[in-house]
Amino acid sequence: MSDQTIWPSKKYAWFFTTILLISYTVSFIDRAMINLLIDPIRSDLNLSDIQMGQILGPGFMISYILFSLPIGRMVDKFNRIAVLIGGILLWSIATAAHGFSSDYYSLFVSRAGVGAGEAAVTPASWSLIADLFRPEDRAFPMSFYLMGPYIGQGLALLFGGFIIQLYTSPIVILGFTFQPWQMIFILIAIPGFVLSFGLAFLTEPKRKGLINKEKQKDESFSDVVSYIKSKSSAYFTLMIAASFIVVLLYTFQAWVPTYISRVHGWDLSRVGYLFGIVTLISGSLGVLSGPVLERFLNKRGIKNSTHAVFLISASTLAIIPPLTFLFVTENFILPGMFIISFFITLPMACFASGLQKMTPQNYRGSISGLYVFIMNIVGLSLGPTVVPFFTSVIFQNDMSINLALSYTFLIFGPLSFAIFFLGRKSLNKALLSNQ
Repeated sequence: MSDQTIWPSKKYAWFFTTILLISYTVSFIDRAMINLLIDPIRSDLNLSDIQMGQILGPGFMISYILFSLPIGRMVDKFNRIAVLIGGILLWSIATAAHGFSSDYYSLFVSRAGVGAGEAAVTPASWSLIADLFRPEDRAFPMSFYLMGPYIGQGLALLFGGFIIQLYTSPIVILGFTFQPWQMIFILIAIPGFVLSFGLAFLTEPKRKGLINKEKQKDESFSDVVSYIKSKSSAYFTLMIAASFIVVLLYTFQAWVPTYISRVHGWDLSRVGYLFGIVTLISGSLGVLSGPVLERFLNKRGIKNSTHAVFLISASTLAIIPPLTFLFVTENFILPGMFIISFFITLPMACFASGLQKMTPQNYRGSISGLYVFIMNIVGLSLGPTVVPFFTSVIFQNDMSINLALSYTFLIFGPLSFAIFFLGRKSLNKALLSNQ
């Protein structure tokens, strides 16, 4: 059943989407800043690589996934802007709490608070964008929004590098002593509070699009599960294969700054500035290029162009990064990281828009929440933890981080490619069936 309600003006739709992009960017600044600060935090709190991996991965992931599904249902039932504001306030408070952490446990708990708050971002934003733009116009706004993590990662590194260079010794404020890394977390929490205030003045767009029933009713989560079961092979293929690429994304974001510092001897401020710029540009280009490549392939007569983008990314990630981490010299670090970052982010917008194509509007929040759940139970439990497992348990040498990164890509790149390839028929059928 099609809803004929008039769509918002393009000007308002793009303004709203820009605010959502800023929200996503701020969330990733708060999430990703810790990646630059691994060694200073380890040194100050006397932690190991394994403990830092637990904080980066399970510390964030457990609360993130626990809240993803219930928040997804809230997005389907309640005002989506209110849900998003609640999430922003929670993660901002938790980010500031990082700056008051004094041991492993307090840092773990504050990290969990960031995860709980950020679980609201994707389900609410994807559902809102789907009601701001017509289906045929939705791919580019979705890719525009999905630049958020890569802009956020880049800005986190740039800002972190600046503060590390600015403050080289503890700072005393109102009788409290803060290490430079603690001050960074307190400062980056401020934009979230400002953003939540601004969002309160926006009006939620009316829900539109296909629904799954003749008459919409107060559906339970069991109805969502039944719908997923009806397309189980397609959803399995997309979500599991995509989650392995997300493992590589989180591995790259979490450990490459430390890899550059340890193996190539760069100081953290230099890593922050240069790698931050590379991440910002390459990640944004990658996520914007996915829909462009998809349309290009479609015009060339390739019917399953969305799936082709998935295969191109997965195959590239199985080959180029392992060689890069093993053999790249200092002069080619940044070009190498640019290429890897580009191909990791290339399919991300197509994952999101593909999921919306496969899903009726009254299930989008719930299934987006499920997507977030799976991406992060796999991505965040493995991405930040596989590398320290190799360095601390297998090789027992912190300087073996280049080998650890290579092996991680050699495992998960081919796995993603194999699942996308084997599930191609059911996935392509689902992508065309519910637009």
